[in-house]
Amino acid sequence: MADIFVSYARTDKARVAPLVAALESRGWSVWWDPEIAPGQEFDRRIAQELDAAKAVIVVWTSASVDSRWVRGEARDAADRGILVPVRLDKAKLPIDARAMHTTDLDGWDGVADSQSYHDLCRALKPLVERQPALDVAGTTAQEVAGEREHERARAAREAADTRAQPARGISICVLPFANMSGDAEQEYFSDGISEDIITDLSKVSALTVISRNSAFTFKGKHVDLPQVARQLQVSHVLEGSVRKSGNRLRITAQLIDGATNGHVWAERYDRDLSDIFALQDEISQAIVKALRLKLLPEEKRAIEERGTESVEAYDKYLRARPFALSPSVMRAVELYREALALDPQFVQCWVELANALRLSTIFFPEAAAAAKEDMSRALKRVLALAPSTAMSYTIQGVESLLRYDWQGAEQGYSKAVELAKDNEAPFSVYGYVLAILGRHEEALAATYAALRVDPLALSESFHLQFHLDLAGRPEEADAEYARSKDLPGDHAHIEWRAVTRMWVRGDTARAKQRFVAAFGQDTSSLPFYPALAQVLDEPERALALIRAAFDDPHYQDGWRLGSLAHWAEHYGDRDLAFRALRRAYVEMHGQTVLDIWMPALAGLRRDPRFKDLVRDLGLYDYWRKSGKWGEHARPVGDSDFEVW
Repeated sequence: MADIFVSYARTDKARVAPLVAALESRGWSVWWDPEIAPGQEFDRRIAQELDAAKAVIVVWTSASVDSRWVRGEARDAADRGILVPVRLDKAKLPIDARAMHTTDLDGWDGVADSQSYHDLCRALKPLVERQPALDVAGTTAQEVAGEREHERARAAREAADTRAQPARGISICVLPFANMSGDAEQEYFSDGISEDIITDLSKVSALTVISRNSAFTFKGKHVDLPQVARQLQVSHVLEGSVRKSGNRLRITAQLIDGATNGHVWAERYDRDLSDIFALQDEISQAIVKALRLKLLPEEKRAIEERGTESVEAYDKYLRARPFALSPSVMRAVELYREALALDPQFVQCWVELANALRLSTIFFPEAAAAAKEDMSRALKRVLALAPSTAMSYTIQGVESLLRYDWQGAEQGYSKAVELAKDNEAPFSVYGYVLAILGRHEEALAATYAALRVDPLALSESFHLQFHLDLAGRPEEADAEYARSKDLPGDHAHIEWRAVTRMWVRGDTARAKQRFVAAFGQDTSSLPFYPALAQVLDEPERALALIRAAFDDPHYQDGWRLGSLAHWAEHYGDRDLAFRALRRAYVEMHGQTVLDIWMPALAGLRRDPRFKDLVRDLGLYDYWRKSGKWGEHARPVGDSDFEVW
């Protein structure tokens, strides 16, 4: 790693080269990335070099002042107390850089004995040679300034860098158990057994467990087990079957070594249905023993904790699960309530009821108010039954998020992530909250953590693409989009983001092609899309459709109105775009607030009305109180801010 990091606009490369040469002639190493290739390695290398540098020179010119990358690097260095700015062409400095002494290099011809160059070297020397002045407590000023923000950014980058690493140690994928009952209606039961074994094994600290979403991509398929192990980078695979007939139950299971395809353990269990809870404990503990892992006492207790002693309540809970993530979500709500009538102490069922009610507000926005009240009651029940747990902190995060209490949402989810094992941690929603707050690199770190245990989940791939877009890394988003094409699930949201990414880079023709291919016959996303696909090249007719949709009752929910805002901005009706965003998020508290940071809406963020929107969303108050301004905003004085 180099001593000095030089931040500059690419168009100024030729003017920066003599400065780099002069600094290197003093024996200092300099990093200024003249030959590095674009893409993922580019971003990672910049982060590593910036983090390791002893000093950062920012070259302010008319071009670099407008570069959000240069300004971001300058803020990072200033927070750490290692910024040494220089200026060319009497460039007008950013507001927050004007209070810092800046060396003017206008007229400098590269001669090492010039006064301006000597001034620069005097500023660099104590930083590069590690001789900073100490305060009375013996701590350097740069260690104090911005320490918390810097450490958080470092942690985010380190977490992100682990994304490409394979799973370490003992790891397992539990494939969905086959339903051998001869009755398709019993599918819920075999799926439920598989999911509960995944949940049980996830409680073992020495074991990495692939999540349910990725494991279930293999449901109903004849698979090559070693290939599954290689694809998911796990050491072992568990497969099995369930036969349920009346009150009798037969479960078979076998544990396979992913490298050799050899049997590590296999067993068949014939029991009464009333023994289902003891049987699940037995299976999970047998797998742990076969893997030669140490099961801690608290982990054994956690595995044995089923949440209910009622087999009937458990059965209704399992029956509800397949409906919980679909337009049939109200059937799930009904079954969860029936289960809770049988056992009001069933904590996990209260959690799933709250989740189902939350999703019902999306599918049935006309009943959202009543659903939110019911959800709040369910969440309070969870807090009463399981206080100070990862589950309860997640619930606090959910409640805070729905109220736009950003500090409460951040604290709730961060605490839940801290307490939960990786397999259980709510990384995705935590990343979502961080992205709303404008902290996109941290959001990416949370998403990569989720992908480590859920690599084949389309939802996690969507989150990754979304956060890469927000972080200004479209090439990586495109690469992840290509990977996601083969993942099962509804690709509508991913296709929509691909369209907006093409808009931003000016590839209008391909954006139109992509939109027509994905949505030309689709009325499930936004009903007017097929009609819009016919008039994409006719702005007035397109805007007529968009304006009509804005007042249509079928579009009155957060994510649809957010999409209308994108279209309105795309076709030049900025007034409508702001009205749509205000209705979606200020009036309706829609849950897709992070859309305001999408690159396709960058033009809106230059409009003074955007600052009013941010204030009304409570984001400014959060930034000012927390001091965590993220990557889109910074304070100006004591009561104003700048946003981009």
